[in-house]
Amino acid sequence: MKKTLLITLFFHALWGEAWNPFEIDFPQKKELTHDDYEYVQNQIREKNLEELVESIYPSGYPYSKNDLLRRISSFTKQTMIVKEKNLFPQVVHLRGDFSDCRCIVLGCSYDKSYPKLLLELVQGLREIGYKGGIYYRLGGYPNPTGEEIRFAAVPYAMKMFMLIEAHQLGYPHVLWLDCSAWPLKPLDYCFERIEKEGLIVESGRANTQVLIPQTRAILEKTFGMDFSKAPHVAGWLIGFDMQAPFVKRIFQDYYKMVRQGTPFISITPEESVLTALIAKHAPCLPTHQNLMIAGKYHDARLMEGREKGVRFLIRSH
Repeated sequence: MKKTLLITLFFHALWGEAWNPFEIDFPQKKELTHDDYEYVQNQIREKNLEELVESIYPSGYPYSKNDLLRRISSFTKQTMIVKEKNLFPQVVHLRGDFSDCRCIVLGCSYDKSYPKLLLELVQGLREIGYKGGIYYRLGGYPNPTGEEIRFAAVPYAMKMFMLIEAHQLGYPHVLWLDCSAWPLKPLDYCFERIEKEGLIVESGRANTQVLIPQTRAILEKTFGMDFSKAPHVAGWLIGFDMQAPFVKRIFQDYYKMVRQGTPFISITPEESVLTALIAKHAPCLPTHQNLMIAGKYHDARLMEGREKGVRFLIRSH
C-alpha cells in the first residue's frame, strides 16, 4: 500500500469511513476453539504496521517512530496459545462471598513474566483480605459478544472486554488491575468509590504529547472534547459500576472506537481513548490520592509510600 493511500485512509477515519488497520477477517463466533485461537494468532502476527507509522509519523513528535510502532504493535505479537508447549487459553472464575457484587478482573498473554505476575496477584488479593470474585484469563482473548476477537490486535482493547465478561457473570462492580499491580492495602476503598461515583481510575494532568495530531483530531472531533483540558486517564486500574447509565455510554462509544481502530494509534493507546470517553461521559472525575507507586519490593521509595498510604505497588516487568 502506498504512503499516500495510507494517509488518505487514516484521515478518512475523521469522517467515519471504515478502515481499521488492526482488524482481521473472522466470523462472529462467541465460543472459540484452540484451532480458532491459532488462526487468529497467525492472522494478527502477519500485520505489519511499520509502513503505517512511517506514513503518518509527524515531525516534532516527542517519541520515536520505533516507540510508536512498538506500542501500537504490542498486541500483534501476543501469545494466545502454544499447543506444543501445552500453553492453552485458561479462563478462571474464583467466586467470593455468595452475596458479593464485587469482582477483580485480570488478564494477560503467555508472554514475558505476565503469567507469573498474574498468578502471584491472585494469591496476593486473598492474602490482603479481599473476599469478592476474581475473574482472570491466561492466554486466549476475551470475546463476550463474539465480535471482539476480530479486534484482538487493537492495542490494549482487551481490558474493557474483560470487564464486560465479568459483568456477564453477574457482577455489577468490576475492577481491572494490570497483572503488575500489587495491593498494599485492602481494596474496599476502590469499590466504595465505584459504588459511590460510578467509576475509579487514576488520572493526572492533561497530556497531549502522547497523541499524534491525527489521532487527537479524530477523538476531539468525535467527542467534542479538548485533550489540553482533559485529565489523562491511566490504564493499570479501571473500575466501573456497570449499571450506571454514563458507564453504559462509555462502553457503547468504546466499541465504536475499537471498530474504527485508528483512535488507538498513540503512545498510550487505550488510555487516550478512555481519557476522551471519560471526559465526554463521566459526570465528574474525582482525584484519588496515593493510588500507586512504581518500583521493586525493597525500594526505599516503597517504604516511604507505605507511610503515606499508597495503595498499590506497580512491580517491575
